[in-house]
Amino acid sequence: MAERLNQFGAYVVELWNKACEPIPEAEIEAFARRHVDLTRRYLAAEGRCMNWFITGPARFPVARNEKRMRISDARRADLKAHEATARKAAKRKAFPHGADDEPIRSGDPSALQRIMTRIEELALSIDRMKAANAIIRRMEKEHSSEEDMIAAVAANTGLSPEAAARGIKLAPWQSRRGFSTTNSRAELRRLQQRLAALARMKECGTQTQEVETSAGAVVIKENADIARIQLIFTDKPDDPTRRVLKANGFRWSPSQGAWQRHLNESGRYAAQRVLKTISGTSAA
Repeated sequence: MAERLNQFGAYVVELWNKACEPIPEAEIEAFARRHVDLTRRYLAAEGRCMNWFITGPARFPVARNEKRMRISDARRADLKAHEATARKAAKRKAFPHGADDEPIRSGDPSALQRIMTRIEELALSIDRMKAANAIIRRMEKEHSSEEDMIAAVAANTGLSPEAAARGIKLAPWQSRRGFSTTNSRAELRRLQQRLAALARMKECGTQTQEVETSAGAVVIKENADIARIQLIFTDKPDDPTRRVLKANGFRWSPSQGAWQRHLNESGRYAAQRVLKTISGTSAA
């Protein structure tokens, strides 16, 4: 248990150092209190399980012991899940808009700049691979050795010798040297399209519209700041309405006081479908 507590504390310290924020001592203490409590519950449940080797087979209360073992297994699962859940929660707090090694979220205030940076890096990588392929083709005609090819590619393209070797040394299933840019060019096009769509969304800004339905007045809000389309009800929706919302991908956000999902064409269509379902008429 002490090892798990120390590992979680070190993980949180590392996260907050990367985020350049003060270490959240309260976060670590809250985890420790909860984890100690779950550990005690597991050990208590495990201690109530009888051992077959000690009690022997005669008149053994099988059903009772199986029930206790199921409880013990459930307590152990709770203990394991707590650490995983706490790590995810800590990472969300340290990087509310995602870390640098995670996909770029549309709600990130710096999403446009991060996408543009990735586009520039990807374009530079494609140019390097094209230049490397030209060098490889030329040196193949000259019957140069693989070592000379690697040295020439590393010297003229900025690729490391290890990266250059991956495009030059042939694997058993390969018949042609060189770097493939197909996937990189497809990713570049995807990023460019996403950049254009995100720029249009930011340019339009936040828009709201109020619609009358059988469930009362509903405000449709296209929140460009966090990239969410939101449905705001005057009162808490009834069970059938909540089922319709969840079936169409909307989730309740206590911090926003709204049912929301990602702001895109699918989200807009889902919002209209929800309103049409709960009112029986088109919300257009």
